[in-house]
Amino acid sequence: MATGEYHSVHAQRWDKAWRLWDGNPFRGHPVYYDPHGAFDGVGGRYPTNSSVDVLIETIRAVTQQFPTLAGAEGIDWAAIFLAPWIYPVGSALSAHCDGGKYSGSFTFFAHPRWHMNWGGELLILPPPTGPTTGSTGAGIPWLSEDAGAGATSDLGVATCVFPRPNRLVVLGPERAHMIRRVDQNAGAHVRASIAGFFLRPV
Repeated sequence: MATGEYHSVHAQRWDKAWRLWDGNPFRGHPVYYDPHGAFDGVGGRYPTNSSVDVLIETIRAVTQQFPTLAGAEGIDWAAIFLAPWIYPVGSALSAHCDGGKYSGSFTFFAHPRWHMNWGGELLILPPPTGPTTGSTGAGIPWLSEDAGAGATSDLGVATCVFPRPNRLVVLGPERAHMIRRVDQNAGAHVRASIAGFFLRPV
């Protein structure tokens, strides 16, 4: 995390997964676990001969132990895409879903320490109970918050996951989630993670 090269998520264009006031997170060089060469993505390839390989192997083991989360390797997903992320003070990620071409997603918290008053919590929203009109974040919520207000205005409870160092979180598809803003109390400390997706077979 400390030696990688990073660029703003908006370096090439405005990435609309982040709303106007979500701040400016940074993403590092991506890595693919793609044993069958099914994806032609830009980035490093497993094995990398670095500690990232241990994380990839751990993620694979977790999906084998809990196949109902993101599915089974070789059946529900064929490859893993992951990258390091840095969220400095003031940055956040609004509610969204990682579905479609992904069978799930994951986050590994890589900062050395975190205080409960520093923000950056991962909030996981309960699954919808009625008919939906698309994933949270679809349409134009990035432009007008009113567009997505109906999806969450009646929610009373969400699962809060504190960004505890060395914690791995795996999410299934279409589970709306968000990253709460990193608080001013964090000062020079950044929310550092390695996060990515399980790619469905093409």
